[in-house]
Amino acid sequence: MKVRLAIAVAALQVCVLAFMAGQREWISRFGEQLVLRTAPVDPNDPMRGAYVRLNYEINWVPASVCKDGPAAWVKSSDYREQQRMRDRVVYAALRVDEYGIANLVSLSDQRPDDGPFLRGRVEWANTGHMQVRYGIEALFMDKATALATERAALTEKQGAPMNVRVATSGSGIGVLKSFEWEPLGITLEFDRPPPRTAEQERTGIQPALTGLTVNLHNYSDADVAVVDLPGRHSFRMLPNDRWGQSHYAWAWKDRVVKLPAPRADAIVVLEPGAVHKVHIDLTEERWWIIDTNKPNDPPFPLQQVQDGWSASFRIEYAPPGAEMIAGLPNAELVRHARLRSRAFNAARGID
Repeated sequence: MKVRLAIAVAALQVCVLAFMAGQREWISRFGEQLVLRTAPVDPNDPMRGAYVRLNYEINWVPASVCKDGPAAWVKSSDYREQQRMRDRVVYAALRVDEYGIANLVSLSDQRPDDGPFLRGRVEWANTGHMQVRYGIEALFMDKATALATERAALTEKQGAPMNVRVATSGSGIGVLKSFEWEPLGITLEFDRPPPRTAEQERTGIQPALTGLTVNLHNYSDADVAVVDLPGRHSFRMLPNDRWGQSHYAWAWKDRVVKLPAPRADAIVVLEPGAVHKVHIDLTEERWWIIDTNKPNDPPFPLQQVQDGWSASFRIEYAPPGAEMIAGLPNAELVRHARLRSRAFNAARGID
């Protein structure tokens, strides 16, 4: 009797695994295709074999896009209640932008009626933020390829995100299919700090960051063009709220600036391996910030933040749309998808 029971249990397990494998194969072949932005992290796990671990932009969910149940979960500061949220099923509603990248619109515990979406589970939730996994965070490959992929991310293609193709089912199950590198990468170089004052020497505090250089790299094997508008208007600052809800914001975030039509010299063609450098003076009024906890206070320079680590931002390269540069020389070479840098702060820290 025990032998028969063991055989039956084993057979059931095989059937379940076969069903899951068949389901994923069906989704891979016939599911809706989406492209998600990510970057590779940690190429090898000795318990699971060689793979590239993927960290998607949609894994990190700020409170501002949470709806229904998740909207309440991110308000709790009780640790035990936060722990109870782990593994709760959630649904990420997505919208595909004009560049073909799927972006997070909202997160809910209610399944969307239409539109592309992914089903996930809560990894953790805290006040103002949530991390979600979707079952597509590991790209398996042989060890040598996994190591080469990580090496490329850290060196040859530093600052270039991966565009990962995922197939989704009608119930939101995602199956990872393939990836390709974004042709452009973005890196930052901080301005050389001035000599430290006696007080800074005593306390070990670094001089505040006053400027940086944005590097746009062409990592492809063909010419790619970027658009560098006058006044650095191809760039903007975004608050880094990955580890919590930031209460600092770029003062020009919602300011409407009417720019003249781009000229031909705004389009810069980069040969394979070339880099275009743009310097940003963070002391200029255009790059000042505000404290959202003090809405009546005027904007101020990043350098005036008392705790420099608390005001963290990313630089985003956001070129004008194709319609704005139509007819200009080399317009067809412009890559219009936006790029975000690593996060930095006034204390010269970078993530």
